[in-house]
Amino acid sequence: MRCNLATALTILGMPLAVAHALAAEPAPAGTTATIEFKVTVKEKTKSDFHGTAIERVLNAQCVMQAAPASQISSRGATPEQEAAMNASAAGAQALEQYAPSDDMMANLEAEAAQCGDDEACLTALAMKLSQTPEVQALAQQVPEAKQAMEAAKPDLGPVRYQMWQPESCTGTVTVNDTYVDSDPGGEGGDGAYTDTTTAVGTAPVMAEWRGLFMETDVVKGTTEYRMAAPPPVTIAATSSRTGAAQREIPFLAGTKLPDSFGPYPGLAGKHTGQVKGEAGSISAEWVVKK
Repeated sequence: MRCNLATALTILGMPLAVAHALAAEPAPAGTTATIEFKVTVKEKTKSDFHGTAIERVLNAQCVMQAAPASQISSRGATPEQEAAMNASAAGAQALEQYAPSDDMMANLEAEAAQCGDDEACLTALAMKLSQTPEVQALAQQVPEAKQAMEAAKPDLGPVRYQMWQPESCTGTVTVNDTYVDSDPGGEGGDGAYTDTTTAVGTAPVMAEWRGLFMETDVVKGTTEYRMAAPPPVTIAATSSRTGAAQREIPFLAGTKLPDSFGPYPGLAGKHTGQVKGEAGSISAEWVVKK
């Protein structure tokens, strides 16, 4: 039915609303690129009964796939874009004056249904309707309606933002931690002890981990990164009191990853970033693999 109705409307020369499509893309959707990155966590803490020296390094790479580019960034529309969309909504309401009446559309649908796929029947129907006063009035308004439709399209600016999402990621976490726990004991130091535990080793990250997202802005020529920490890894640890054991080590300590790193100048190549916390820092480096 929709196809038949569209055919009849096209014959009548009436404008049809169409969805706005991206005019161009910074990179074809589905394009892949491999990003190598290194994230280092360093912290030191000390209190009366506990101290830590933490160094954890993530060495990883992700195969990233480009999503279709957009005029609006992943952070949402800018105030200017929101204003343009609001103005467009108001303009769309004004277009109703160029629309056929409900009665006319109901009659057209009913008669088009009787024609089925018979193009000759549809053409005859269109010719018949073209003689009615309402259709003749609509036909005279076609140029004006087309101009109104163009004016109603929001100007959201160029297609400039592109998200890159991970298809797969691999990597390792290397741990070099020291934890010191002290107990002064009871009266006279009875039962006092100091336990020093070291956790040193390397373990692969979980295969299902997808920890890197990237967004480029081709107008400003910048790149922004968002990261998720890998799950904890199991590392061999040695305690001065209890001996060897396995210990589950989270990648992050007190310092948290920011919502995003950047934006940094350049759409490819090498970028570095850092965030500081109360006890240390997280530093990161990203490189497009050649």
